[in-house]
Amino acid sequence: MRFAAFTTVSASAGEATNAADFLDNLRQQTMMAEELGFEAIWLGEHHFSPYGLGDIPNPILLGADLAARTSRIRIGQMANIATWWHPIRLAEDLAILDNMTRGRVEVGFGRGIWPYEGPQFHPNADPRKDRENRELFHETVEVVRKIWTQEYFSHQGTNYTFPAHDTQYSHPTYKTDPAWHDGERVTRLRVTPRPYQQPHPPLWMTVSTDRSVTTAAEMGLKACYWQPPALRIRQRMETYAEARSQVEGRPFAVGEDQGVMRSTYVASSMEEARRDAEAGIMSAFIFNDPFRGRQVFTNPGEELSDDVKLDWDFLEPRTLLVGSPDDVIERIQELREVCNLDYLLVEFAHAGIPLRKTLRNLENFGTKVMPAFLP
Repeated sequence: MRFAAFTTVSASAGEATNAADFLDNLRQQTMMAEELGFEAIWLGEHHFSPYGLGDIPNPILLGADLAARTSRIRIGQMANIATWWHPIRLAEDLAILDNMTRGRVEVGFGRGIWPYEGPQFHPNADPRKDRENRELFHETVEVVRKIWTQEYFSHQGTNYTFPAHDTQYSHPTYKTDPAWHDGERVTRLRVTPRPYQQPHPPLWMTVSTDRSVTTAAEMGLKACYWQPPALRIRQRMETYAEARSQVEGRPFAVGEDQGVMRSTYVASSMEEARRDAEAGIMSAFIFNDPFRGRQVFTNPGEELSDDVKLDWDFLEPRTLLVGSPDDVIERIQELREVCNLDYLLVEFAHAGIPLRKTLRNLENFGTKVMPAFLP
């Protein structure tokens, strides 16, 4: 199996009280993750938190800093919220990061879930406008791919048109080149640099609904799941494999090009893990409940009664990797056996936990859990 680390700036904060110290802590954690043999470090994107929690307004820029302090660990975003980015800027910034790291970049795309974030960037980024949001996501990713795979590109869609209407350019040293202009009228754009990895870095999509599973497969994006229990993930992986097989024209195995993220805390016992991590882990799940809904935690055919509480006792056996090393190994074995999982993202930092305990959690996983799954 392959293992990666996932975090947000605020969850990694420990006792820090300002952004500069938050980032110092994240640097420590990333360098430790590399030393422990994690394949990648993944960062989320959030804006405008009224409590200052979770904001990483530019995971690409932060990734450049982390890459400069490491040499092997891959740098990923889970995810760049594509509907919040201008597609040319997104393609340019990611290509620069890929060249800076000489090909250590993993690219994740998401649609966004918070109604107060999306509309600030684009009127169609509001997740409550499902059709418009999905269309904007698809178009943005399409433009990014065109930029990376075509020397000169053009695009005409619902949200973007490139080149912009009546774009003109002339220079006395340029020879006539019908590949990108007609007289002074620009017909196609050239965007540089191209990514270091060819044709581009690996592309992922965060997935939280059955419909998004199919979308990821049809777009040729790798899929990452967070909250569903193992049996639901297995069902979605089968759906993904079937759809991707049709698109690619070759058989895709269950689990291929797919990963799972899990909130993780490894301690000496389940009791210690709960005592240390319950409040921080639960704050994230409860915060998301109104937007994703409780159906994301159900197994196929299962319906939750209204009196079911989204609490630790409900979530722990379904979607958490917590407890002693043996407890966590058992849960990972379940994911591997049920889902044929070979790529796990470990969310190792949680709000309110001191830095020393966050580092110990990361070290415990790297030294006491990972070896059980490595050659």
